[in-house]
Amino acid sequence: MRESAQSIRRATMGSRITWRAGVVATAAFLAALLVLTLVGAAGARVAPQAANTRAAVTISLGTKDFTEEFVLGQLYKQALEHKGIKVDYHENIGGTEIIQTALRSGKINAYPEYIGEIDQTAYHQTKLPKTAHGWWLLAKRLLAADGYALSNATPFFDVDAIAVRKADAKKYHLKTLWDLRRLQNSAQRPKNFSIGARPEFKNREEGFLGMKHVYKLTKLKYLSIATGLTYQALDQKKVFCINVFSTDAQLATGKYAVLKDPKLIFGVQNVAVIVKNDVATSQVMGIINRVSAKLSQAAILAMNKATQLNKQNPADVASKFLAANGL
Repeated sequence: MRESAQSIRRATMGSRITWRAGVVATAAFLAALLVLTLVGAAGARVAPQAANTRAAVTISLGTKDFTEEFVLGQLYKQALEHKGIKVDYHENIGGTEIIQTALRSGKINAYPEYIGEIDQTAYHQTKLPKTAHGWWLLAKRLLAADGYALSNATPFFDVDAIAVRKADAKKYHLKTLWDLRRLQNSAQRPKNFSIGARPEFKNREEGFLGMKHVYKLTKLKYLSIATGLTYQALDQKKVFCINVFSTDAQLATGKYAVLKDPKLIFGVQNVAVIVKNDVATSQVMGIINRVSAKLSQAAILAMNKATQLNKQNPADVASKFLAANGL
């Protein structure tokens, strides 16, 4: 645009000089000066528009600290880059509280998050809607007040859940968290009656606190275990139950039983991407929404299995999925 303005300026100036060829030098000078002023003003009007068109948007994309988030991060990262968006990628930042700090401090300006984590952990909401869409609308409103946009939610959901070894579920007749309470108050309560979970799960109402307050599991001990090591602890009987995610690939092995949560203390956990308003352009949000729309329960389970059990690289798994879906 700058080059075009200069060409116009030169061409116009030349024509005006030719037109004024028979006029005195002073008049020619004034005419040329007038033309330059007008063209300069026009250029000043065009320049900001041109600058905005060329303005580079950089997405500082973060992820939380587990494999499913690595897959999600790679999906959004690669899809954005494929469309020419620059991405500064920060993988494995930490749990909700830690990555929220990174977002609010400006270290990152976008990351994929679970809807329930936004409503309950980030904003501490207690009066919650009765539908998944209602939870998303609430999260969108809360974030908007702080200067953030929220993408559409994924079809797949990944809720926190409690799992036990299948053999123990059969032995103690465990189907729901109420059954875990029954076991705690019985003479059959095992010596390893404890839960293994990531550290931040301990102090959440949609976590261990809710289990104690709602299901009255006051005798269940808590053992903090790093993400990725909980299934090993359960297999080795170091704990009686563990906190899992409903899309964990390990659950497809048939070795574990997931206890139902009749009181829904673990909430709604479809995924949406939080994006700071100043980079949430229509192009960026459109790309993110197109990726999210393809993330069905079957799709995420397949990618989790590939990464968690078959040890494939999340970047490679994401790349194959995007290519297969025209993204």
